[in-house]
Amino acid sequence: MIHLLNYNNLKIVRSVNKNVRSSTRKLNPILQFANNGKYLIIADNIANYYMLDISNGNLIWSKKNLAPFNSQIKIYKDKFFIIDYSNTLRCFSIKDGSELWNIETENSLIRSQQKLSMVIANEKIYFNNSIGDISAVNINKGELIWQLPTQSSLVYESAFSLQTSDIISDGETLFFSNNNNQLFSIDINTGNFNWENKINSNLRSALIDDYLFSVSTDGYLFIIEKNSGNIIRVTDIFQNFKLKNRSGIKPTGFIIGLKNIYLSTSNGKLLVINISSGKTISTLKIDNEKISKPFVQNRNLFLVKDNGIIKLD
Repeated sequence: MIHLLNYNNLKIVRSVNKNVRSSTRKLNPILQFANNGKYLIIADNIANYYMLDISNGNLIWSKKNLAPFNSQIKIYKDKFFIIDYSNTLRCFSIKDGSELWNIETENSLIRSQQKLSMVIANEKIYFNNSIGDISAVNINKGELIWQLPTQSSLVYESAFSLQTSDIISDGETLFFSNNNNQLFSIDINTGNFNWENKINSNLRSALIDDYLFSVSTDGYLFIIEKNSGNIIRVTDIFQNFKLKNRSGIKPTGFIIGLKNIYLSTSNGKLLVINISSGKTISTLKIDNEKISKPFVQNRNLFLVKDNGIIKLD
């Protein structure tokens, strides 16, 4: 069940899953969401996908895919895109949920341990699959433009545990990282590598002007010059944690504000880090369990946990 919660008293403001089938709710599916301001599209890891009217929560249509989904959802004009467990990118119509085209990148037995991601730029969609390949596809025709393997045959077997970050782009370059100690910069037009850094992270990076911000799984903040790949600064953001507890704590996501970085952790804390100094200026105890990446909506800061969404006043 998805709730909108108030941070001060955790009071439920609104529930949005009343139209989900009761049989689906009993299975506790993992849900992915996307909206265009009017409609909310939902897909899960048991192959269901459906669309709700945001204004009243009414179900518009409901469909079943051939395979469970394993990616974020991207909306573009009158279409939306999802990747399923067969490593197939599928393009659907927002109007009725019908499939417009699909393209299979790798029919592999290997399944990603984390949802796959995609980014849209210049009438093309760029996405990864479970073995680490990056593909570029024409968004209207579903035609493959290029595909780039990022994992060599020597580490192919380790792809069972491969965890990749979301792909981000500045319109000319793709950036993403993984837990194989790799952070990549890829030319968006040619599919060639620009540079690679040894940073172990499955968290979505962030771009601010000419700089790329990345947080490693062991709690270090890297600021990187995006064109050259040169590391400008490295900061230990977990330096205030007790050494005996540190190994069990992982960053779960971060966003960047005007002056500060807001980073969530696996032990339910939100760190506020000053961008200029790299120092942690505040630590907020939000929960006793894992909270996911913070996000901003209408100038409000939200955090996601297993049973709801927390709004910070």
